[in-house]
Amino acid sequence: MAQSPHVMETSRDRASRRRRTRVVTAGRVACAAALLLCPALLPGCASWYESSADRDVYRALDKYGRRTLGGRQQQVKRPQPLATESQPTSDAVASAQGSATQSAPTDADTPRPADAAAASGPPAPQPGVLPLDLATSLRIGFRSGRDFLDQRDALYRSGLDYSLARFNFGPILDSTISYVWRNTEDQPSSDDGNATLSARQILPTGGTLTGTAQASAARVNDIATPLWQQRFAWDSSLQVSLRQPLLRGVGYEASHEELTAAQRGLIYAVRSFELFRQDFAINVAQVYYGLVSQQVRLANDQQNYLDAVYDRQKAEALRQLDRNKDDDVFLARRREIQSEDALLVSKTDYRLALDNFKILLALPTATEIEIAPQEPEFSAVSFDAASAVDVALTNRLDLHTQRDRVDDAARQVRIAANRLLPNLDLAADYRVSSGPDAGDDATPSVGDGSIGMTLNLPLNRQAERNAFRSAQITLAQARRNLEQTEDEIERDILNQLRVLTQIEKRIALQQDQIAYETRAVEVTRLRYESGDAETRDLLDARQGLTNAQNALINLKVQHFVARLRLMRGLGVLFVVEDGLWWPT
Repeated sequence: MAQSPHVMETSRDRASRRRRTRVVTAGRVACAAALLLCPALLPGCASWYESSADRDVYRALDKYGRRTLGGRQQQVKRPQPLATESQPTSDAVASAQGSATQSAPTDADTPRPADAAAASGPPAPQPGVLPLDLATSLRIGFRSGRDFLDQRDALYRSGLDYSLARFNFGPILDSTISYVWRNTEDQPSSDDGNATLSARQILPTGGTLTGTAQASAARVNDIATPLWQQRFAWDSSLQVSLRQPLLRGVGYEASHEELTAAQRGLIYAVRSFELFRQDFAINVAQVYYGLVSQQVRLANDQQNYLDAVYDRQKAEALRQLDRNKDDDVFLARRREIQSEDALLVSKTDYRLALDNFKILLALPTATEIEIAPQEPEFSAVSFDAASAVDVALTNRLDLHTQRDRVDDAARQVRIAANRLLPNLDLAADYRVSSGPDAGDDATPSVGDGSIGMTLNLPLNRQAERNAFRSAQITLAQARRNLEQTEDEIERDILNQLRVLTQIEKRIALQQDQIAYETRAVEVTRLRYESGDAETRDLLDARQGLTNAQNALINLKVQHFVARLRLMRGLGVLFVVEDGLWWPT
């Protein structure tokens, strides 16, 4: 039985709808699969972005680190030794300042603060105890110290800021792809697609050059025609635009201020981090030698307590022989109690100092550590004061930054003056497109161009006027701050030299005092045993020796730290990767 044309048409319509349904279903399945895959791809994308950020930042830090700090060991000035009638030996001068003819340190010949103690060999540590000398403490601090890691992260963030500014002033690419399928009941469906690619570049002249490429396609689907046989209507275009200021905003300085500020900010961050590394190394050394000093004081207090016990026992024995008085026994017992009390306080203070040192190095407080008995090296400092001040004013990184900030303030004045000018801009555009009746041929062939200028008269420049005057005031303040910083540096260097000279003289006096107190203890002990001296005399002599020994180690630590701070103040202290420094 033959079917009617109406029935045959309906069958084709149904088949076409089934095909469209399959296409739509496949599209929906693809979209659903893409949505399901997105969460799985996100961790990989995050890892890629992390690696990309690290690559950009570390490249920038290496570039500006070399530009700012590279070769400083050979370039910095060195202070001249003080000219006196009895000139110190060349070895002493080289040890104190590092000779100007000495080559830059390498990993093989970099002086190590712990070499002297390592040569004698520290006692073997107990099992489960972490032995710490100065070199090991510095390595741990520069690897895991929380303050150090915080400053390193701050430097990294400065690198991120610079990478963003550099990106904003490079070619900026943008791309958009869109597709819309419309289906209305009892109406033919339609497809619309669009793709756009653009690039924008800020020019050194202050202008902006933009290029845009665009292509689009559209079709209305005929129900009677298979989907894959239906054709799109295409349209495409290419456009180039230039916007160039001629007065306000013209030139590299006015247009690239954000990039310049980011570059200068990164340089300042590199210098600040280097100064922090020096300060952190000095701080670790100061705390470490403070622990060594406490060790010596603890040992002295321990010996003082043992001597007090011996003196009390001896006083009691002599009292039984009726060779001294009850007052002598009382004095001996009182000194024993005082010595034991001082010993308990020293032990508690030492344990607290150890815990604080663990926190500084980010070690667990439960970790048992043993400080190597490594006294600081004493090396007298003898610099010509005028030469030292000149060296500091030439070498100091923080002073370089202060001078650069004056230049920054002067640049801001010029930029603020430029913003007072009228807005006179040149605009040029050229576009080539495929035309309204392109059909299947989407090749751009129809050109269209324009060029013009726009003038905006400066009738309202109140905010710009105030900004200009504010920039001038900021520049004057920056210059005054620079002068004050230079004066303060000169004052600090001269004071540091005076303090070091004072400490060196006090060390010499204290060494003489220890020799005197040692002889006094021995003489008083012999006189006491012969009955020519009282118990009080012997107790005072022993206490005087203990006080002199404690004072000497404190002075040596003060001198060592003050010498490091002087080298830092002169700009001739260089901290290597593991926290050790040159010169010693």
